[in-house]
Amino acid sequence: MDDNLLEIRNLVVEYHTDDAVIHAVNNVNLTIKAGETIGLVGETGAGKTTIAKSALRILPSPQAKVSGEIIFEGEDILQLSERNMRKLRGNKIAMIFQDPMTALNPIETVGYQIAETIKQHNKISARDAERRTCEMLELVGIPAE
Repeated sequence: MDDNLLEIRNLVVEYHTDDAVIHAVNNVNLTIKAGETIGLVGETGAGKTTIAKSALRILPSPQAKVSGEIIFEGEDILQLSERNMRKLRGNKIAMIFQDPMTALNPIETVGYQIAETIKQHNKISARDAERRTCEMLELVGIPAE
C-alpha cells in the first residue's frame, strides 16, 4: 500500500511577464508520507513558497505556468477542476502563511472568517458554524463570544 500523502514529480513553475520568463522552480521532486513532517529550507527567492502555492494551486494565473505532477492522496491535483480543488483547499490541504498580516482579512473578525471557512467545507447552518467556531477558539485558549 502506498502511504504517500503528497508527491511532487518534476514540478516546473515559470512566471511569464511582458519582459521575460522567470524560472522559479525547475524539476522539483518531493514526497511526503502520511504522518510525516518535513522542512523546506532555502535562501530567499529559492522557490519554497512557490512550491507550496503550487500544491494548493493558488499561484497567480495566467502569469504562472505550472507543469509536472502534484499527487495528493493518489490524485493529480493539477488535473482537477477549480470546483473540485476548492473542496480540497482548507479541508484536506492548506497552508499556514508565514506573515500573519496576510493570513486574515483585517476588515472582518477572526470569528467570521473561521465560520465562513467552516460553512464553505461543511453543509451546516450559519448558527452551527458559529458554534463550532467558538468551540475551536476556546480550544486554543481564545475566549469567544
